[in-house]
Amino acid sequence: MTSTPAFSLRLPRIMGHRGAKALAPENTLASIKAAAEAGVRWVEFDVMLTADGVPVLFHDETLKRTTGASGAMAAAPFAQVRTLDASHGFGSKYGLRAERGFRGRADCRVPSLEETVACLLDLNLTPNVEIKPTPGLAEKTAEVTIKQLRALWPDDRPPPLISSFQWDALAVAKDLAPGWPRGLLAEDCPQDWRAAMATYDCASLHLHWRRTRKPDVAQVKAAGYAVAVYTVNGVRAGRRLLDKGVDCLITDRPDRFPESL
Repeated sequence: MTSTPAFSLRLPRIMGHRGAKALAPENTLASIKAAAEAGVRWVEFDVMLTADGVPVLFHDETLKRTTGASGAMAAAPFAQVRTLDASHGFGSKYGLRAERGFRGRADCRVPSLEETVACLLDLNLTPNVEIKPTPGLAEKTAEVTIKQLRALWPDDRPPPLISSFQWDALAVAKDLAPGWPRGLLAEDCPQDWRAAMATYDCASLHLHWRRTRKPDVAQVKAAGYAVAVYTVNGVRAGRRLLDKGVDCLITDRPDRFPESL
């Protein structure tokens, strides 16, 4: 199958990961604000569903790592999730001493997608929304997330990028928001990337930075797609990846990377 991009996508050179994961607790409004303060105009974050089907920013299947609570996100209703502080365990990482005072802050609670959109619009940020479903809920998570995004996102703003490792989620995104760009996430460049990109009308391929090979980047770029890599936090590594032809560095440390890198 010959893949031809449904539309082109111009990615930023630098994109914040889970907001700015090393600068503030991940997938919180505080982290999104920290990314904006670091100068990026795009942020990536993860969306999962609560037990009662509310889309929230969260990465893990279980609540423990970032909130200290027990149980699974898929078993917790939004009323419970809403009370959780997502700054649990945020500490000294990536060579940066954590700022004091995150615990208990309102902008460090697990945020709903709805309040996140309001924050993004206020900060003039464009999101890369990763559909991060509990196993078995890829289609439902994508459907709920995209329907809410379409209801909230203004037509006069650049549309969100919808990305996922889950191909079923990308199929839903193609059906519900055909005019919005989609990104296929993988660790290594898939052997069948051409067929996958064409099937889901993707605009970009997102790869693990340590597994990104220059020949793969060249082929993907030659076919008209953008290439992003995650999660690169070293400036030297970032420069090497840009030299390979990568378009976008997704990073926990956007403060280290000037857009002119």
